[in-house]
Amino acid sequence: MEGIMDALLRAVLAEVGGFDFAVSEFVRVSQGVLSAATISKRVPEITGVCLGRTVLPTQVQLLGSNPDLLAGTALEACAAGARAIDLNFGCPSPTVIRHRGGSALLKTPRSIFEIVSCVRRNVPSVIPVSAKIRLGFQNPEEVFDIAQAAADGGADWLVIHARTRAEFYRPGVHWEPVRQVKEKLGIPIIANGDIFSVQDFERCRKETGCEHFMLGRGALLDPFLGHRILDLLGRQKQKSLLNQKSPSQLEGLITAIARFIEIAEPLAQNSGFIPSRIKQWIRISRAFELEFIPRALLTVISRAKTGQDILEQLEQFSGFSSAEIPPRA
Repeated sequence: MEGIMDALLRAVLAEVGGFDFAVSEFVRVSQGVLSAATISKRVPEITGVCLGRTVLPTQVQLLGSNPDLLAGTALEACAAGARAIDLNFGCPSPTVIRHRGGSALLKTPRSIFEIVSCVRRNVPSVIPVSAKIRLGFQNPEEVFDIAQAAADGGADWLVIHARTRAEFYRPGVHWEPVRQVKEKLGIPIIANGDIFSVQDFERCRKETGCEHFMLGRGALLDPFLGHRILDLLGRQKQKSLLNQKSPSQLEGLITAIARFIEIAEPLAQNSGFIPSRIKQWIRISRAFELEFIPRALLTVISRAKTGQDILEQLEQFSGFSSAEIPPRA
């Protein structure tokens, strides 16, 4: 989730709680091996830097097509403190595909095998290496060769987004191929795609048989969704550092936005940075399409010039009070 799921937003979700680990935005590797310093700047959690009150274990995700450059960068990431490496073969962006990255590699499972195996050989054996894939470039049936290639290359687990690249993010996912891959391979499969609610989660779990799940846009739209899922499963979890009660979806989103503003303000390079990021947050999550979000709130966000413009207006929505946000540590 390039451009949105950065260290600032990961810090907010770490405080929200309900997640076992996070995956960074992809770090593009194209011209050469990236240094440990460059990677730790993009993924500061791996060095222990805490932008909020707690740190969520974060996996470094790399994107590229050159096995040696990716392996070298993965080794640098490990030197910086990374405890797991993820390889992105799922990004559907036309720009990424033009540079033969992301889901462009789904066309050639052999390339996926070569990349995964090269990274696996070069990083310490105690460091997990995983792969993020889609069902295929055009056809969901392609997933079997793709998944097998990643597994044969030594991937410790796979994250499968249940669409093809051709489907981009169009509504509707295909859980059956994910189930079939899980039954065929001997490694953990993490299901991903269109999990926006507890009901979506239940359907995914039932139709895939998976025990592990990744939230993307669903966590943007409902930052407390991880808690709601854990409640359903009866799993013990840490309390949220942001809200001691079980908030409504609107209250949870507003609470997370307010905390994002608080964390980002000391680090923002200009006054327009925060409103720009929050507008992007709303756009990527497609929150503007949902009835639970008041039109007036979307108007406030769209017209805001600074983070404070937004923060000052949030209290009028859903009984939210900025006093509910604990002071910055």
